[in-house]
Amino acid sequence: MLSALISWSVRRRFAACAITLAIAAFGLHGYLSTPIEAYPDVTNYQVNVISQLPGLAPEEIERQVTVPLERALNGTPGMISMRSESLFGLSLIFITFDDDVDVFKARTRVGERIRGANVPENTDVALGPEATPLGQVFQYRLASDRHDLYELRATQEWTIERIFKQVQGVADVVSFGGYVKEFHVQVDPTRLDAHRLTLQDVIEALSRSNLNTSGGFLRQGDQELTIRGIGLINGAQDIQHVVLKSDQGITVTVGDIARVLQSRTPRRGTVAINDQREAVEGFVLLRRGENPSLVLEGIHEKVRELNQKILPKGMTIEPFYDRTTLVGRTLATVHHNLLEGFALVVALVWLFLRTLRGSLIVAVVIPLSLLAAFAGLYLLKMPANLISMGAI
Repeated sequence: MLSALISWSVRRRFAACAITLAIAAFGLHGYLSTPIEAYPDVTNYQVNVISQLPGLAPEEIERQVTVPLERALNGTPGMISMRSESLFGLSLIFITFDDDVDVFKARTRVGERIRGANVPENTDVALGPEATPLGQVFQYRLASDRHDLYELRATQEWTIERIFKQVQGVADVVSFGGYVKEFHVQVDPTRLDAHRLTLQDVIEALSRSNLNTSGGFLRQGDQELTIRGIGLINGAQDIQHVVLKSDQGITVTVGDIARVLQSRTPRRGTVAINDQREAVEGFVLLRRGENPSLVLEGIHEKVRELNQKILPKGMTIEPFYDRTTLVGRTLATVHHNLLEGFALVVALVWLFLRTLRGSLIVAVVIPLSLLAAFAGLYLLKMPANLISMGAI
């Protein structure tokens, strides 16, 4: 068989060269199209269900949230295991599926089943991002010489997260550090009782006041004006002016019975970088199956756009972990070894055969083997990583 193949190749050199070039061209296409990751991702496909119900102890979360969700999710097609954790005000359910499951169908089925779970009305149930434990490809911090932690965290959540999620392949952006701004209404029980009001009256008044309404249209000749009622609360001063009740022409506002302060959400930790005791940072998560090199190119472009055009003056994004660096060094090592191996084979063969053409014919097997391996990875839809690149 081998003798016949060699004989056929020698007699039909043009056809053999054409087939070799075609395989090399397809291998080059596979090399350019195959995702190159830093680490081999051998994790099973998971769908995470995250539920929040603030104020409940872990025992109550387990009984009222976790167990009803597990009953609704039990028997999901393609599921091989399910485990859960119940924490203070938080329920986490991890559902593992078969390797050959369709990602879209798995998330759709889980989303359909959680809607039928018998959980408390104010429970916030959502699916976790479509990422893996190895999906942290870009980490950064916000640096500024003129903005406080409130402004840094607000910019991170309302501007940077939104722009990074526009990059195709980004599953989610996770924020840490800083202060999440809140306005606290500290009600005085004595004043509240003196005006014959309840805490529920205050809650309902604040809910009704924080909205805009439409007033229809006003025609003036050939023109038509849109009328709006602006009622969105912009700060503590607006909250103090919210009317609770009116009795015989005398109005009672929130400022009459309470003190309104700008505060923050209670924190369970803090972020520090080097000698900076307080910082705001973000992690960009890669969607499962995406090409990290292409995603990171889009992230780098967004970082340049944010630093140059969008972020306030004095505020910048400073990366401290970038998967591109590791992938670049891996490729540089492979290319370096490939060139050294090629040169070594050419030198050794020439030393024994004393023919440069024969040496090149033998050495050309090295890049062809590499391209053939990438063609196989491309056909099998498997990403290249540190281990597979080293084996190649």
